[in-house]
Amino acid sequence: MAVHAPHRLERWRTIIADWQSSGLSVTAFCRSRNLNKSGFHRWRSIIDQLDHTSVTPPPTLAEPKSSPSFVPVRVIPDCVVEVVLPSGLQLRVPLSADAQQLARLVIALGAAPC
Repeated sequence: MAVHAPHRLERWRTIIADWQSSGLSVTAFCRSRNLNKSGFHRWRSIIDQLDHTSVTPPPTLAEPKSSPSFVPVRVIPDCVVEVVLPSGLQLRVPLSADAQQLARLVIALGAAPC
C-alpha cells in the first residue's frame, strides 16, 4: 500500500467527515466544495482501506478460539516403603509398586530375593 503524506491524509479525513455530517450526496457535496468527484471517491477508498487494516489484527495475533482453563488438582502422596538391603543400600518405593518388579530390582542390585 502506498504511503501518503500525513497532512494530505488528515485533510481528506476532514473532508469526508464533513461530507458524512452534511447529509448531501457525494455529487452535491463535491460541487459545493469544488472537489473532483473521482478524487473524492479515491480518497474515501484509501481512507477506508487504511482504517480497515489498522483495526483488523493480523491472523497470528487474533484471539484464540478457546481460552485455556485450569482445573484444580489435588496431589495425594503415595505411601512409601523403605527396603534396606544387607549391603546397606536403602530403597524407597511406593507401597503400590509391583512386588515382582521390586523383587527383580533387588536381585539386580545383588541381594538375595525376598
